[in-house]
Amino acid sequence: MNMSVPKYPVVVIGSGLAGLSTCNQLVSKYNIPVILIDKAEKIGGNSIKASSGINGTPSKTQELLGIQGDSPNLFFNDTVHSAKGLGCPNLMDKLTADSSNAISWLQNEFKLKLDLLSQLGGHSKPRTHRSSGKLPPGFEIVNALSKKLEQYNNEMVEIKMKSKVIDIEYATNKITGVKYSDSEGSVKTIKTNHVVFCSGGFGYSKEMLKKYTPELVKLPTTNSDGTTGDGQTILEKLGAKMIDMNQVQVHPTGFIDPTDRESNWKFLAAEALRGLGGILLNPKTGLRFTNELKTRDEVTKDIQEQLDDGISYLVMSEKVYENYTNNMNFYLFKKLIKKTTIDEFVSNQNPELKENIIRTLSEYSDLTKPDVFGRSVRINTFDNRVDGSTVIYVGEVTPVVHFTMGGAEINEKSQVLSSKTGDVLLQGLYAAGEVSGGVHGANRLGGSSLLECVVFGRQAANSIALEYPKTFL
Repeated sequence: MNMSVPKYPVVVIGSGLAGLSTCNQLVSKYNIPVILIDKAEKIGGNSIKASSGINGTPSKTQELLGIQGDSPNLFFNDTVHSAKGLGCPNLMDKLTADSSNAISWLQNEFKLKLDLLSQLGGHSKPRTHRSSGKLPPGFEIVNALSKKLEQYNNEMVEIKMKSKVIDIEYATNKITGVKYSDSEGSVKTIKTNHVVFCSGGFGYSKEMLKKYTPELVKLPTTNSDGTTGDGQTILEKLGAKMIDMNQVQVHPTGFIDPTDRESNWKFLAAEALRGLGGILLNPKTGLRFTNELKTRDEVTKDIQEQLDDGISYLVMSEKVYENYTNNMNFYLFKKLIKKTTIDEFVSNQNPELKENIIRTLSEYSDLTKPDVFGRSVRINTFDNRVDGSTVIYVGEVTPVVHFTMGGAEINEKSQVLSSKTGDVLLQGLYAAGEVSGGVHGANRLGGSSLLECVVFGRQAANSIALEYPKTFL
């Protein structure tokens, strides 16, 4: 074989964290050229909006903050419990076993601090990492990885935005090309032996939601308008094994914008708001009605069963503000939450509501007694003496379509599997991130979406590197 024959670049579809992780690993570790292609105008996908952080254990941050007793095995058990018997335990094992390395990779390769932790619903320990500073975690991580790619010349990294993949070409069970429509509307083909789908979920597509979960069609969504399941559609047509497509995560807290209450799109009220001390109140009674740190599906169920219109108050203390200042300032700027006192908040409402809120906040803050709803983590509580002058931060929230757990089933090497054989569908075909399925089962833990992107995106790159020299066209 003439080793001077040029090798075709790897094509990565989607510029969220899965795509960026794949590209960075291919280029920086293996010196393999990539073409990153995305139908959107800007890099980042839904990853750029992630607001709670990224899971991982053990980590240097956990050690520095004195978190003891966590392990990949405990994280695995939490993940399996949340999955409720669905999904693929081998992928959950991969996710959790590689989580420590994912955090250290981001810290070491991209100089991300990830020096703060929170404990989200369904987690046994604080293991969701974010950085101190002004940037939300999703934006910070996406920004760091995309900037790293910009340092390479066009021969190593070519980025094609406003370009939509139409089809995948293959012959004799091997990938041969990617057909796409460019920003001018022209249809073109890229020759390649390796394609990594990192194209995201389908949480914005009413058509796909109607097909798989018709009961959720009327709910608002946190997803960007590009989250329409294009990748799942192409992969299914190719013969990919689809798994858990009817498992769609409804996040319990999307902010209701007071200036546009009926909008189909909602800002996510990050789970970290509850993890750091926020509580949910029934707007009609001023009383709590759930353990806010149960898994997302369980909290959502309580909201939908106990509140007529599905709307609750998310109430937070000054201490939550102090521990989540940058995000809180953003929410305040957007008028999604307001800083007020209990007196001001209920000034035009009935006195019973005021009394209930004061009593509820007092009971929640009394750490000498067990929580009435079994919440084990109560931090950043309200003042010991709650009264009408107590400062609170309040936003209206409602359940929102947030994440699609289903997708094309992959193996531990990030290879897409066949619906007919259960084996690898095509040589050179990979998937990572929300386009794939089997990693989360019935319910994804908060902080595991960014983790999934890093773990399986890097794994796709590692798998390609093993076979890359053998796959000249």
